[in-house]
Amino acid sequence: MKSPKSYSYRIAILLIAIGSMAFLYWYGFYKVFDKKCIPQNADAIAIADLKNIRNHFIFSCLKNPSECQWSSRDSEFKKPFEFADYRIKTPDYLAFFHIENQPVTQWFLTLKIENEATFEKATAKAHFSKTKLQNGMFSYYSKPLKLFIIKNSDQILVSNTSEKEIQITVKTAEDLFLKKLFLDSEKIEKAINTNNAVTFWIKKNSYLEKDGILNLTLEDNEITVEGLLQLKPKYNKELKFSQNPNALLSLGFNFEIFREQAILRPHSAKINKIIGFDLDSILAHKPAKTELVLNKIIEKKDSAISYDYDDDFNPVKKVIVHTSREPSFYFSMQTADSKKVYNYLKTQNAIDYHSVFVNFPLAQTKVFAENNSFKLEANPIKTWNSQTSVPKIGYFQIHLDKLQAKDWNFIIAKNKDFSFLKSFKTLEINLSKDNNLSHFQARLKTKDEKKLISILK
Repeated sequence: MKSPKSYSYRIAILLIAIGSMAFLYWYGFYKVFDKKCIPQNADAIAIADLKNIRNHFIFSCLKNPSECQWSSRDSEFKKPFEFADYRIKTPDYLAFFHIENQPVTQWFLTLKIENEATFEKATAKAHFSKTKLQNGMFSYYSKPLKLFIIKNSDQILVSNTSEKEIQITVKTAEDLFLKKLFLDSEKIEKAINTNNAVTFWIKKNSYLEKDGILNLTLEDNEITVEGLLQLKPKYNKELKFSQNPNALLSLGFNFEIFREQAILRPHSAKINKIIGFDLDSILAHKPAKTELVLNKIIEKKDSAISYDYDDDFNPVKKVIVHTSREPSFYFSMQTADSKKVYNYLKTQNAIDYHSVFVNFPLAQTKVFAENNSFKLEANPIKTWNSQTSVPKIGYFQIHLDKLQAKDWNFIIAKNKDFSFLKSFKTLEINLSKDNNLSHFQARLKTKDEKKLISILK
């Protein structure tokens, strides 16, 4: 007969095991989503599953412990806005949302404050300007961080709104915090409780016949976004593009997607100023299949010879070498009448008598109008091994590993956030037909098969 101590020991072990399993489940897998954090007029949502993302990197560390030895001080990707510094609760899900009829780059996020006093001190220390609003809420704005925050009790709405568009954020905060105008939770049920790191929900619109779902997953050395979309039939047409698989950058699409939409209209004046002619005069000829292939950046050296004289008045030859960088690219656009497009641009002095497109100053660009296509070409590559691709609705590809230090310096000077891409090899986006649906896939691969965990350390 076993002693009571033996039973007690087994029971204790069992309780510890059950407690450990319960803790691990709560810590790693139990998640709660606040369905009252998104307004009715949201037309796109990106829901990041923070526990899923954390678990991925924990398991990656366990498989590759040598990749996980880092110090936060050495991290290349330091966040300018840390939740802990402002005593903001870290939720299980971060639900970023976009509002109908607003700029595509403008997004919002709702969160809750754990300690209001700490939050006030942190915003003051970060030089946020605080203002009391007429509706009783408070706003905080930081121009360096490009953040605008509205606080109602312990709730905050965070956005990247510019100073000119502050009223959009104020109205959104009123809809959420005061009027309680929440999005129907059934619309986003498929976007939560999944195995995806991030799920994107897109509302039915002028392109989609039904709401769309895209899923972002994390692998050891790549990030993938994939999903099936029900595009309207006129946008679900596949085309054959002539691709250079080794090009620095290439893209192809049916211009009809933009031609019949209001995407270009708000920016038409700015676009016309940049290109030097009226874009509507080109759109009138119904542009269709469009492709751009940027083969590479070519360095050219020009020598200038001059003469000087030494003390004995003997001529001294001087050679000055000037290095310039020019793109090698090919652009093609099918139109109803490419010759009329050519003639119009000639009347606008965009094309000279040598068939050179003078509105592109970076390289001498020849113009052609043939086979119902309007074409531009600069520094053509004789060895370009053109390959007709599998029919697609559209595609985009960039070899990030082919960009030189000079290119990255220019890109990062424009937007520091792009420095994140320096550690990646390629970005490929493809949109193709899958029966009556459209298959979207985007893949971002790391350089030299490096692990994501080592890049983000």
